[in-house]
Amino acid sequence: MTRPGQAVSLDRHRLEQHVRAEHSEQPNRTLATLDELLATISHACRCQDVRAFSVSLFDDSKQLTRSNRARFLRKAATAFKIAFVPRFEEDIRLKLASKYATICDALSRQSGGQAGTDLSKALAAQLSRLNDALMEQVDLTSLSLFACSFGRHPASSDCRDGMIRIAEVCRDKSEPLQDLTGQHLSLLISGLSKWPDQPAVREAALRIATEISCRTRSDDRLSALTPRHLSMLANGVGKWLGEERFHTAVVIIADELVRRSDRLSDFTQEQLANLISVFSKRPEDSSCRKAAIAISNELLRRSDQLSDFSQQRLAKLVNGFSRWPGELAPRQATAKIAGELVRRGLSVDHHELASLVNGFSKWTAEVVCLAASVAIADQVIRHARGAERLSYFRYQELGVLVNGFSKWRQDPSCRQATIEIAGEVLARCDRADGVSCITEQALANLVNGFSKWPQQLSLRDATAALAREVVYRARRAGQLCDFTQQGLAILLNGFSKWPTEVPLREAKTAIAHEVLSRACRSDRLSHFTRRALAILANGFSKWRQEEISRHATVAIAQEILRRTFQVCDFSEQELAQLMRAFSHWPKEVTSREVAVVISQEVLRRLTGTARFTEQEFAYLANGLAKWPEVAICRRAAAAIRNWTALGDRRRTPCHAAF
Repeated sequence: MTRPGQAVSLDRHRLEQHVRAEHSEQPNRTLATLDELLATISHACRCQDVRAFSVSLFDDSKQLTRSNRARFLRKAATAFKIAFVPRFEEDIRLKLASKYATICDALSRQSGGQAGTDLSKALAAQLSRLNDALMEQVDLTSLSLFACSFGRHPASSDCRDGMIRIAEVCRDKSEPLQDLTGQHLSLLISGLSKWPDQPAVREAALRIATEISCRTRSDDRLSALTPRHLSMLANGVGKWLGEERFHTAVVIIADELVRRSDRLSDFTQEQLANLISVFSKRPEDSSCRKAAIAISNELLRRSDQLSDFSQQRLAKLVNGFSRWPGELAPRQATAKIAGELVRRGLSVDHHELASLVNGFSKWTAEVVCLAASVAIADQVIRHARGAERLSYFRYQELGVLVNGFSKWRQDPSCRQATIEIAGEVLARCDRADGVSCITEQALANLVNGFSKWPQQLSLRDATAALAREVVYRARRAGQLCDFTQQGLAILLNGFSKWPTEVPLREAKTAIAHEVLSRACRSDRLSHFTRRALAILANGFSKWRQEEISRHATVAIAQEILRRTFQVCDFSEQELAQLMRAFSHWPKEVTSREVAVVISQEVLRRLTGTARFTEQEFAYLANGLAKWPEVAICRRAAAAIRNWTALGDRRRTPCHAAF
């Protein structure tokens, strides 16, 4: 049994054994240098002098070569854990928290190896158990270094608990966050972001986001941040974007990046990829759009260096740029990346295939994007015909792939890859778990993609299997509340391609009930986008003989009538779809009232430069013909006939025509 006082001796004995083992591992030419350094840290450990240990770690070890320094750091991490971690609380009382934090940050890096990881976990466990009085002795700067260290090991429960303790202090500490530099804010939120689902962590992150938003003094601006820390700050804040304060912080970071547009050469490939990934979560924001264009232009300047980019980073860049399909620079940058991947032979990890196809599908007119997507389709086909087929693809990835391939429905490789994915879906349906684990988004993507080839029987069968899952979920929960408005519209649009199939008709009924359920709420269908309303109305019209379809369409018509003042915001395609849909129920009062509103808008647009296609004009004319007794519908129909009769579409029709 160990006698009192013997524990320290045992620890020292273990340290000496550890140092001697290191000596025996080194070649003779570096033995003296390593011997001196290891002797120094051994002496610091025996004397329990954390300051001397710190000097040896940060100053003396610089003379070592990279390989020997990594060896030294691993040994130092083990030595520090043995000698100092047990006395962590005592040294906190001695105001030595900053020494522990800087040492932990240095040794928990990749060069510290497993020993550095173990040290970080041990200190996290110690910190998580500190009471409030002791935590008050740890300044926020030290906490930011601890947070960054613990965040390198997100799978560790000890590091998670340590981070939660730090988050509680940041949330409640009287010392304001404004005393932290931008660098330490970035370290702090970078660590917090590894556990975004923890309530205390989210609340602490909110405080940091607020602090970023409040910085107006010149010495507090983000201009002093290095590219590394600006990227860390963006990546951290980007883990929470459901709150306005996080959004504001991202916009401030984007503005800072735009101010550095002429200095983006200072950013590494990884930093640029991380930044575009964050900004792409807010594509509607002008600051994020400008930052994305700046990054695109920087990538174009580096186009001769694309061979140095990893495929993972290229995939992240493509996925980010795809949020701005109307911008020239992101399109050109994506085309350059597509060309680079085709040149490499596109040996991409299967997790990245979906991101690439999703990005390339936003620019179907780019020949090189088609070439890259066809190469990906061929790779999917090879996977499908291998021993494991597509079993290691997640439903989310399969859905994104199908949705992307459907943009090139004329290409045989894209069609065949989609057929192979449908076969995988059907094979999974035969298993016990079936498609129960599929997300609503993945389900909608698969249905949307399969519906682009309605003549393919295997795609019809796979869609029917997915429709049965929709019906099951509706019956189990009594509703489809987990589906977004867009998701419901996409599903209905896909199912409408095979209106005679029983499972698809049953799924349509479930969607109609969900639409009616939402229409009865206080906010009615106000959250549905114009596009979603048009798609739903058009979809229900494929089953116009059924009462439930009529009721759902009436609810949509009532929502559009509540938005009469917004009808000018509907696109030409949406107006045509709505007219086509409501014309199937001409006796409904709401259908006629919507037709009047659309007629007024069509007449207004025909007095300018109309952008309707021939197909859209046909839908409008055929629909308006259902209400010949309504004067404004007759006038709109006559105006459309006059317009389409004109050879030169740029001419404005004579006002007498109206």
